[in-house]
Amino acid sequence: MGLETARELGRVGLAGMTAFVITLLLTPLVRLTAVRFGWIVKPAESRWGRRVVARLGGVAMFIGFVATTALWVPWERSVLALLGGVSLVYVVGLVDDFRRIPPYAKLLAQLLIGCVIVLSGIRLASVPWAWVSIPLSVLWFVFVMNAFNLLDNMDGLAAGVGAIAAGFCVLHAALSGQWVVATLAGIVSGVCLGFLRYNFPPAKIFMGDSGSHLLGLSLATVVLMESRPHSTQLVSILAVPALVLAVPIFDTCFVTVQRLLHRLHPFAGGIDHVSHRLAILGLSPRQTVIVLYGASAALGGLSVFSTRLSPLPAIAMWLLVLVGLILCGRYLARVNVYRLQPAETPAARMGSPPVTLIETMLLHKRRLVEVLVDFGIVSSVYVFAHLLRFEGALTSHLQSLLVRSLPIILVGKLICFAGCGLYRRVWRYPDLSDLLAVFKAVSLGSILSSIALLYLWRFEGYSRAVLIIDWMLCLLAIGGSRVVERVLDEWISAASNQESVPVLILGAGETGERVLRFLRLQGRGTRRAVGFLDDDWRKQGNQLHRVRVLGTRERLAAVLAEYGVREVLIAISDPPGDLLQHVRQCCEPRGIAWKMVTADVTDAV
Repeated sequence: MGLETARELGRVGLAGMTAFVITLLLTPLVRLTAVRFGWIVKPAESRWGRRVVARLGGVAMFIGFVATTALWVPWERSVLALLGGVSLVYVVGLVDDFRRIPPYAKLLAQLLIGCVIVLSGIRLASVPWAWVSIPLSVLWFVFVMNAFNLLDNMDGLAAGVGAIAAGFCVLHAALSGQWVVATLAGIVSGVCLGFLRYNFPPAKIFMGDSGSHLLGLSLATVVLMESRPHSTQLVSILAVPALVLAVPIFDTCFVTVQRLLHRLHPFAGGIDHVSHRLAILGLSPRQTVIVLYGASAALGGLSVFSTRLSPLPAIAMWLLVLVGLILCGRYLARVNVYRLQPAETPAARMGSPPVTLIETMLLHKRRLVEVLVDFGIVSSVYVFAHLLRFEGALTSHLQSLLVRSLPIILVGKLICFAGCGLYRRVWRYPDLSDLLAVFKAVSLGSILSSIALLYLWRFEGYSRAVLIIDWMLCLLAIGGSRVVERVLDEWISAASNQESVPVLILGAGETGERVLRFLRLQGRGTRRAVGFLDDDWRKQGNQLHRVRVLGTRERLAAVLAEYGVREVLIAISDPPGDLLQHVRQCCEPRGIAWKMVTADVTDAV
């Protein structure tokens, strides 16, 4: 690292620290003022929180951003345009915080502010045609502003994600030597971290529309300022804004699609965001925002990695990221957060067929999603198989062969997937037969695709090792996409166990195993098995679905005290009388409920 680089990095760090300190000191003063004058947010049906919290945190964020920028950043034309745009959007947000502005009036104001920024020269420089890049840039500013406005739906979420996104913008700008942009991004990150001190769950103050609009516009502008006109890798340039800001973009797109599918206004407030659905599934507010912080950091890391890739591998990586987001969206869409309107109830709609082809297709939207996911997996896996075989060096000849053969691979495999019944199964609870079906479908698809390549081109120029690697990667990816819902269920169940009732199961046999599975699938977030007790001493220390056998019945009293058990389930067919007497003597004095569970385990919860 040269002396000049070290000096500039120090300048970026000092600017970020200045913004952090100013915002950190101003936020409690703004909070006290807001509480004194009654500028607070009260609980409402369209909001997640159920506490009275001060608002107008955007005031501290605005002062921290403008003061630090004036102190540390040279007064260039683009910087002045950013300060002017931030000031305008802050005023619009502040007015909206005090007196609600109609959505279309606010959208018009956002479009005008976006035009002001674009006219100053900040736009998608990688697009050579001005008549295309200018409207796209304006729409980009409006979209990101609204994305952060929608993301500000849970304590600490928008500020934390904004800090992470700005941090990756610092990294991108520093790697390309754009130190003015790096300083601006460092200031945004410092502002977010200073405000996050009082906004992390449970929040003491909200940023409001003034803060979320300021955060969205500043990040959208910084990302575009990083684009380099002399770069020819358009895919790599687009990866920066798409992946750095992937969490707010995904949340906005997901909520909009879900509301349109349920015939709701896309701009209306509600508790149907990604964060709300994770919380409904069982995560605490802190766990929810930390999970989304992790997702933002992971996608930001991929944005750095993608800029080092050639276009074809970058597109393949994008497809895999898109597949992952689609799978997460499909999983979260299971959470029912919408109330049926009278005209939408099943009784009201019975006997009336869908009126459009689109509505007919939406009846099978889950199958359509599976086909799209498989399309993305097969395409990207085929590219990565070539990268592994040729150690990342794809010549132009290899790329032409890959592009020529990819349609054959896609058609052959998707036909085999459909023929083997992968699109006729329910994948929420996969078993061994489902995994065997995946193995058969992928193997048959690889064989038929190989035969097609042999028949068409006699394998001239094609590597047979690529086809073997492709089969293995495809088997793992297709199988993994089918079990991802089960994995997410297990992960959320484990994460939400802190609030659940600890249960002890007597009997580590077949009935006990069924009870454990029933608790995990149907009683997620309400009850958790802390262990088994079984009279067969040889089972002690063994695990059944990752739950240990803690000993025999003699350890019942000790286990009840050690694990804070609140309920005991006897999963033994025809249990002996002395066992029931022993359970009664240990449980009833401690106020612990106990019951017998028959082969029909539905009475376990």
